Amino acid sequence: MQSRMYLLAGLGAGAAMIAAALLVFAPSGSDPTAGAATKLTAAATRQVGGEGGQWYEYEPAFFAEDLKLGRTVLVAVHADWCIDCRAQSPIMSRLMLEPEFKDAVGYIVDFDHQRKFLAEHKVPTQSTLLVFKDGHEVTRAVAITSDLAIRALFEQGL
Repeated sequence: MQSRMYLLAGLGAGAAMIAAALLVFAPSGSDPTAGAATKLTAAATRQVGGEGGQWYEYEPAFFAEDLKLGRTVLVAVHADWCIDCRAQSPIMSRLMLEPEFKDAVGYIVDFDHQRKFLAEHKVPTQSTLLVFKDGHEVTRAVAITSDLAIRALFEQGL
């Protein structure tokens, strides 16, 4: 009987720890970096040759067309659970609003689901930022989280 009580107490404590962890680590509605793809773009319907200066969820056909048009294309390989990705998101959002990036197009590639993109572009990890210009990759970086470093990387595509 006593061992059953210890087991129940242990299960209760474990459930409490899990609940606390969910409260602490789960993204909330007020977290500005939670769910980068939805925070970085209003998720508007993307048109080929669409508006620059915005982030969009990755769509292979639109990405290919933007490369073909020679546009500056910024790509963020993002995972919701990635701390570096969460740090990058608000910086990338701010940069895209600046006049010098008004013609650039940004794509958020979901690290957990867009495996074909990752394989085609040899991206081994989340928090990878890629810059394309005139249809070709010009640079990339992994896990950079400072405003200056991300700005310098993106400027290589201008």
